[in-house]
Amino acid sequence: MTVSFEGFPRTLDRAALRPGRWFVAAEGLRAVLCLATDVVDGPDQLALTFSATGVEAIEFTATPLLALAGPFGTLEDEIVFAPGLADGRPVLIAPTRRAFRSGSLLRLRSGDLGVGFAAPAGGDLVIVSLSTGLRADGFELVFERWSLSLRRGAAESLIGYFKPVANFADRRRI
Repeated sequence: MTVSFEGFPRTLDRAALRPGRWFVAAEGLRAVLCLATDVVDGPDQLALTFSATGVEAIEFTATPLLALAGPFGTLEDEIVFAPGLADGRPVLIAPTRRAFRSGSLLRLRSGDLGVGFAAPAGGDLVIVSLSTGLRADGFELVFERWSLSLRRGAAESLIGYFKPVANFADRRRI
């Protein structure tokens, strides 16, 4: 008889949370998807957090890594970001360069996908690659509305959609 384990996470020590590491933290009983970054705000290294706050709604924040309560777990599934709110259907996006809001997905000049956000204490807008967790310098396209899903094999599960709530005063051009 064969016994297989698919998708069971392993626990991580805080020391293993280096830039570019995707992991899962807990906020009460709710799972929070996190990405460790190289961005430092004051004395604290920041992590980007993606959590489902309501029916198909994603809350995105930059949080000090030390503020996240353990234990931490590995992520055993693929992470899928898609532009727009189109339920996985193709979306035509105009190739324009414009300012972005905190939480916007960005097609980086390097070809990676990144996210722009405001650091909690400093308030400066920063761009981070979602592949490496490192700061990025510029972008080509802005996606203010996007969806987040997890994929295992052929099965894909929608976590939710992100829609910006910030005002236009926090926008920046690079």
